Amino acid sequence: MDNWTKLKNLYVNDHKSKENLVSKQTRLNAVIRIEDLFQKYFPHIIKQPKFLKQIPKDKFMDEVQLKKGSELSGPEKAVINGLYKFLPDLK
Repeated sequence: MDNWTKLKNLYVNDHKSKENLVSKQTRLNAVIRIEDLFQKYFPHIIKQPKFLKQIPKDKFMDEVQLKKGSELSGPEKAVINGLYKFLPDLK
């Protein structure tokens, strides 16, 4: 399994384990949107997510928002925060 898939699965599995969320599907849909944006504009992150460690999270969110062409939604921001949270778990 490649590192992008591992990172994404760490976030998704953590998210699915949370009992107190009103709509789990909202963030799972945001994972798909974020992955699509990454594939289009940040393929190097898909190939090697460790590059995220070199970019401050706020700066990267600004970059993603710029490429998206509109403000990131709350769930999209939560996904990026979650990906950064699990970066240390990648080997």
